[in-house]
Amino acid sequence: MELEKLQNVHVAAWNEKDAAERLKLLNSIYDADIRMYDKDFILTGIKEISDFIEKLQSDPQFFFSSTGEIEGLQNSARLYGKIQTSGPMLNSMDFFILENGKAKHYYAFMSPEQTNAHINEI
Repeated sequence: MELEKLQNVHVAAWNEKDAAERLKLLNSIYDADIRMYDKDFILTGIKEISDFIEKLQSDPQFFFSSTGEIEGLQNSARLYGKIQTSGPMLNSMDFFILENGKAKHYYAFMSPEQTNAHINEI
């Protein structure tokens, strides 16, 4: 899979509010049986991931963006991003294992963004 396509479509899908369009986007880059790993849960399949995205989008401030270009290594890729919410901004690192031209495994790492005020306290 072209990594630039993975990045662009992944970001677009996580911001897409129309469920049918979001499923179309996800199907173009994710394997049908993709597994998404979070520290608290595992989702299996594109539909579960799309439903999770819809739940996140219930926050009117939700917006996902990349903070640089996706990086590839062998059959994997990582993408750094930011997630805006009604609460604090989150940093993200999405790590993908690619098989047969699509993302088969997706590891979602998240952490609160450190503000300058926090850095000054150190």
